[in-house]
Amino acid sequence: MQSPGHIGMALLFAAPVWFALDDLKANLAFTALAASTGMLPDGDIVLMRYFFIEHHGLTHSLVFIVPTALVLGAIVAGIYLAVRDDHAYQASGRQVYGFVALGLFTGMLAHVFADLLTTPDIAPPLEPMYPLLRTPMLLDVAFVKSNLWNLGTLAVGITVQAALVVRSYYGDI
Repeated sequence: MQSPGHIGMALLFAAPVWFALDDLKANLAFTALAASTGMLPDGDIVLMRYFFIEHHGLTHSLVFIVPTALVLGAIVAGIYLAVRDDHAYQASGRQVYGFVALGLFTGMLAHVFADLLTTPDIAPPLEPMYPLLRTPMLLDVAFVKSNLWNLGTLAVGITVQAALVVRSYYGDI
């Protein structure tokens, strides 16, 4: 899958939070966090130039995305806590950290799931449990460069998020 599809999948993976939280700003923040990491596992494409790693390798595994979400979550939550000025609702540092880390994890997990759906015509199949389990996984539903798949996923993700914003803003319709 390419960038539009990965971002669209992250938007879809973030959608369930709208049913758990009753706060427009928090839901939008969670969606933004997930979308911001929707492409992060593909950082291995750049890292391949400098390190002995392969695409769809370590950065597409839970061994990478869990610690990355935890570390980036601490950084982002720390920055937020340092600059926030909203005194109406003061979430604890742990709540903010959990919220941020889960949002970042959601985006990266969506990326891995989206890559499981695409055929391995450009890169090898994923091993999402690498290095714990060296079993390639592939659902082989769509082609990586399919405009219909990539732009369609993005369009559906945007549509779902827009509908949830409208639903949240105007109440249950």
